[in-house]
Amino acid sequence: VDEQVFHGKQCYLGLDLSARNDLTALAMIAQADDGAWHVRMEFFAPLHGIADRAHRDRAPYDVWAEKGLILATPGASVDYALVAERLVALCDEHDVAVIAFDRWRIDVLKAELARVDRELPLKEFGQGFKDMGPALDTVEGELLNGRVRHGGHPVLTWCAANAIAVKDPAGNRKLDKSKATGRIDGMVALAMAFGVAVSAEADAPTSMYELLAQEQARDANRPTA
Repeated sequence: VDEQVFHGKQCYLGLDLSARNDLTALAMIAQADDGAWHVRMEFFAPLHGIADRAHRDRAPYDVWAEKGLILATPGASVDYALVAERLVALCDEHDVAVIAFDRWRIDVLKAELARVDRELPLKEFGQGFKDMGPALDTVEGELLNGRVRHGGHPVLTWCAANAIAVKDPAGNRKLDKSKATGRIDGMVALAMAFGVAVSAEADAPTSMYELLAQEQARDANRPTA
């Protein structure tokens, strides 16, 4: 992962808020000039009872927290104020185009943002087949083509190993937390980030250069009098 890519390039975030006593995941992605997507993952979990949850989920949350791979927030629940502060800091430091969120618990986060009087580019991202299907297709395609630089983050790797996708009759996919044997929050956040990034690219206005080229092509194809 090249941290410089996150400076000078538009960044897209995916936020998967957990229940208060579980893992919250935040993914930030940006595309380098060579087409590769660079990924920065951040995770939040409550410090109190972290060893018990590590035993329950068979994941070394406590070790990850000691290594700085998880931000262990004080108390028995994730402090959404710290999550809000981190989002504000990222938006101040980077050109953040969109923050995709699942509406689960988002009212609590919005209250924390209102408390610090900040409005961020939040965009609701559905967890069903309609939104998640294209997002998963994009993530899979970019991974298969070797265009994702994630640095081998161990928590993300663990989430990826736990992730299970289910299909609807049309073949669209979504990640199903109920069928996973462990946490998949990191992959959900990453998929949402890619989902809004691709959507933003599709909605981007055509450049003046492209408009001129299109006009020249039309002129060339017009019949002469």
